Amino acid sequence: MNSTTYIFLAIGITIGILIGYSQYSLKKNRSKKTPDRPFPHQWREILVQHVAFYNRLNPPKRTQFENRIHIFLLNVQIVGIDTEVTHLDRILIASGAIIPIFGFDSWHYSNLEVVEIHPDKFLIPNTQQYANGLVGWGAMEGRIKLSRKALAQGFYDTNDQKNVAIHEFVHVLDKQDGNIDGKLKKVMNEIDIMPWLQLINNKINHIHTGNSSIRKYGSTNHAEFLAVVSEFFFESPEKMKTEHPELYQTLDQFYNPKPKSKNLPKEQQKNPPKDPREVKSALMN
Repeated sequence: MNSTTYIFLAIGITIGILIGYSQYSLKKNRSKKTPDRPFPHQWREILVQHVAFYNRLNPPKRTQFENRIHIFLLNVQIVGIDTEVTHLDRILIASGAIIPIFGFDSWHYSNLEVVEIHPDKFLIPNTQQYANGLVGWGAMEGRIKLSRKALAQGFYDTNDQKNVAIHEFVHVLDKQDGNIDGKLKKVMNEIDIMPWLQLINNKINHIHTGNSSIRKYGSTNHAEFLAVVSEFFFESPEKMKTEHPELYQTLDQFYNPKPKSKNLPKEQQKNPPKDPREVKSALMN
């Protein structure tokens, strides 16, 4: 290469870096948008009327949930396809997004840019199949498609183990390690994953034999199992706790991680003493 070629190559690389940095900065800045006004009263009324998860929270947790809803709506664009977006659409979509990550204080959907709301089922790109929900890939990366009809039904009936918003946002959470495979590697550690996969396989076998209250779609593969049982867990926690105690306990550990006691030695953080007198003794020694 001659010197001129090197100069043009250097300029091209520099421009590419600047464009990439600019796009990164825009995403980074967008993810930091926070509310500058109180949570709207009409939004709170929608939560009270339609979101059972919200109504199970105590007052301080409800305030936290509202704040997470507000932040999500400031940072993710919701667009209507052949329809107008309503306040109900926004709050139900945001609720479906926040419910799976509510136990993770600092987690947000940094790679999600747009949620499309369709009036009903929509055609999956490049196929002849229709769907109620879809996480985008390739050219559709950073997008989720949802059916309004299925979205509303998911929050209206809390006993059917179906909530398309929760289902699709669990797929997004699952995708954070690069694969939608039913393994939440950002949440689980290597010790957790093997027992989890064994539990999945056992439960899928029970579904196949017709000996399970988990809906059949959960037996499709590991990723769909995670999404389906997550719908079950968040919609009917007491029912799952009674009928699938081991599954309930495992999902509770995933979605509601217990904070570690900062002042205790590491070996006691893993098995913290339950008696307050034991805690006091541990801190004194």
